[in-house]
This record gives sequence, C-alpha cells and structure tokens, in this order.
Amino acid sequence: MKKLIILFTVLCFVISCQKDDKKTIVSNNNTPPNENTLTNLEDNIKVNDTLILPDKISDFLETKMSDYEIVPKEKWLPKEYLEKFSLSLRPLYKDNILIKGDFNGDGEDDFATFLMDKKGSIKLYAFHKTSSGYKRYELQKEENNDFLGVGLETEEPGFIYGGNKEVGLEYNGINYNIYEKTGTTFYFDSGRYREILINY
Repeated sequence: MKKLIILFTVLCFVISCQKDDKKTIVSNNNTPPNENTLTNLEDNIKVNDTLILPDKISDFLETKMSDYEIVPKEKWLPKEYLEKFSLSLRPLYKDNILIKGDFNGDGEDDFATFLMDKKGSIKLYAFHKTSSGYKRYELQKEENNDFLGVGLETEEPGFIYGGNKEVGLEYNGINYNIYEKTGTTFYFDSGRYREILINY
C-alpha cells in the first residue's frame, strides 16, 4: 500500500511539472516583442536585392547598348542613406532601377532604366517594344554626382496632378522620384514624351 501511495504521489508531481512547463511556454509566446527582439529579427532577415533582367531585355542591352551598363547598385544610393530605413521600408535597387509597363499603349511590355556610359555619364531611357527589339527614347541626363539618388516607379493609367494642371494618362507613365525631394512623371503623348512635376 505504501508503494502505491508513493507511486501515485510521484506521478502527480510529474504531471504538475509538465503543466507548469506548458504555462511557461504559453506565457512566453504572449510576451510582446521588445525593440531589441525586433532588431534581432531584422538582422536575421536577408533581402534578395539582385536585379534579374528578362532575357529579351538583357540580350537587347548587350547587343544594341554595349557601351552602356545599368547603373550599378553601389552608384545608386549611399549605404548610409539606405540604413536609415527599416528593412520593410527600405527602397530596393531591383524595384527602383528598372521598371516595366505599356508606355505607348500598344499592349506590349516596354521598360525604362538608367544607363551609364564608360565615362560615368548617366541618362534615363525608355525603351518601347517593337517587332525587331526596342526603340530607344532619351528622357533625361543626370548630373554627375557620386550617387544617382533617384528611383523609378510605373504610374498606372488615370489622372495625375502637378504644376497646377491635371493630365489624364491613357497608359502607363514613368515616375521619376528624387528621394525625399520631388518627382516627375514622364508620359508618352502624340509620338513623344512629355513630363509633369508631381505634387506630393
């Protein structure tokens, strides 16, 4: 009888320890993350910011624009500027240096990007898809600075406002954004590109 009581007591003790462990685990999961925890999580997140070009664009640039290269990441924005942002808010090179859209309304995928020549001069170009490749449009020459400091976004069709006027885009435009300063939208109209300063 004594052995049975001892065995029962030990069993109750083991079961109560397991319940305490479960309570501890649950309470740990409910603890809100503090600032250090979030920082450590961000440190462990690796963001893939590699620009991967579609074959058609890559082949075209290699054969028709061989004296140019897409502005490299180290020339785009200074590391110190990027590190001011959390990873979730940080501009990404692969999303901001080359964009695609239908800029002339023919239903084909066009693209725009910044190209740098061998002397380091940078220009913004739009390329319209054709049956034999792409047709090139020079939109803007950049100042010769240490960093480009500019990114691109595809503007959706619709109304845009700037410079005390309103413009209706029938197809995609090209948003040219000087980070933390101002922006311009380039849009194709009547066979050529026009631009409008955007109000933020």
